[in-house]
Amino acid sequence: MRIEIHPSISDIPEDAWDSLIDDNNPFLRHAFLDAMERHDCVGPRFGWLPHHIAIFEDEQLVAAMPLYEKHNTYGEFVFDHAWAEAYQRAGIPYFPKLVSAIPYTPATGQRFLCTRGREDELFPILLQAALKLTGKLEASSFHCLFQTDQEHEFTKQHLMTRHDC
Repeated sequence: MRIEIHPSISDIPEDAWDSLIDDNNPFLRHAFLDAMERHDCVGPRFGWLPHHIAIFEDEQLVAAMPLYEKHNTYGEFVFDHAWAEAYQRAGIPYFPKLVSAIPYTPATGQRFLCTRGREDELFPILLQAALKLTGKLEASSFHCLFQTDQEHEFTKQHLMTRHDC
């Protein structure tokens, strides 16, 4: 398996990305994420820096994760100001952080995109790739927002769960 980090969704084949979406969620579609990048809705100006994870087996995309480096909380619809203030009081930088989410979209949907039937194998690989990148970027933390119930059941075994917005 080959794990790649992409600074633009356009670097990942559209058909391959969309084939991993279970529920035809329009906000997770390659075209939607690409439009947000092309029209400057995400990027340095608004603090959404793409770092999408793509996992290939041979030349086939088998797993992916929409992932952004954040330098503010703009457009997340999760209010973590108390966390940021606690970090500040402790003298620890809260930003950057890594966020798996759809920018400006408080809608539940997949964040761990996997070949169907291989979730048990690929979810841990995606999570480890996200956590490794968190360390590499010296980000404070990794956040997975508005994930599916199946993803929550997996991540709660490995990460803290915040129960409020």
